[in-house]
Amino acid sequence: MVGIYIHIPFCAAKCNYCDFNSHVGTQCEQERYIDALCREIECCGGGEMTADTVYFGGGTPTILKPERLLRILTAVKNRFRLTDNCEITTECNPGTVGGAELEGLRRGGFNRLSIGMQSAEDEQLKALGRIHSFEDCRKCVIAANAAGFDNLSVDLMFGLPNQDSDSWKYSLEQAAELEPSHISAYALKIEEGTPFFEIPADELNIADEELSRDMYDFCNEFLRQCGFRRYEISNFSKKGMESRHNLKYWRCEDYIGIGAGAHSCRDGRRYFNIENTEDYIRSVNECGSAVKASISISAADKMSEFVYLGLRLADGISEAEFKARFSANIDEVFGAALKLNLNRGTLIRDEGRIYIPERYVYVSNAIMSDFV
Repeated sequence: MVGIYIHIPFCAAKCNYCDFNSHVGTQCEQERYIDALCREIECCGGGEMTADTVYFGGGTPTILKPERLLRILTAVKNRFRLTDNCEITTECNPGTVGGAELEGLRRGGFNRLSIGMQSAEDEQLKALGRIHSFEDCRKCVIAANAAGFDNLSVDLMFGLPNQDSDSWKYSLEQAAELEPSHISAYALKIEEGTPFFEIPADELNIADEELSRDMYDFCNEFLRQCGFRRYEISNFSKKGMESRHNLKYWRCEDYIGIGAGAHSCRDGRRYFNIENTEDYIRSVNECGSAVKASISISAADKMSEFVYLGLRLADGISEAEFKARFSANIDEVFGAALKLNLNRGTLIRDEGRIYIPERYVYVSNAIMSDFV
């Protein structure tokens, strides 16, 4: 059973914080890219492979007209067996889609939306380079509900320029009032090569580490009171509404990435697609593949990834599953790192599971690095 990721690299405008493989593309480029994308789908996998999640990410997938997205989804359905309860998600920018488009996507098979709200403050959205207002987001959620989407995720960011605790609280309150089934909340990261990276820190005025931690702690408690469970470091859901696709990454399950810059992990190997859109189109048209490199994953790396990715989850990792996968007890492989963290309380071992306690989640990267 695999998950399928489809990369759409086009946006209406490039956000000031974004270092993803995306750009503003022309209609002609979009059409040629979709042709290549469908060809890559035809040339990979096969009818013998079953998928239970499909995820369209970007970029902004909904910058494409519904018929284009449905053409890609049809190519997936023609090449893979999709389970009856397959989770089919598309990321959605509120400024790029309306009620009629959402109705078309829902009729065509999409059953989950991930909506890029980011903030309820229009000035913050403008500073981020987003093209929508909070009212656009609210209308998008209403239209999605009317179209039949009952599995909605909303993305939020904290630690934004000029954002204080009250402003963050307001965004959380507004997001909760939209009644999504899932909320992702990420701290702003300043990445090299983005417009934000070129602005001096004192001018950008983003939250320091202490304020960011306070914002994260408040988010945890506020969303818990609203009926959301934190199931991963930055992800919260109502009962049974976790992102099944993203869980594949954290549980080290197989997935196939299709599109420019997409990655795959299956059969013990990693595959990396060409990033540049024009080079991707050319490669697929010439040889049916866009893979620029692949590497075998060593047994040691598999064990390490199972632990440090699994520790991102609130439930942590199963000792029994570790032994079943790798024919070894976890203490035999990571005894020193386990002992260190168990003794200092940064890990808890209980009933066959190992996990990071709530009070140390914000410094989880330091804990997980002990297992790399």
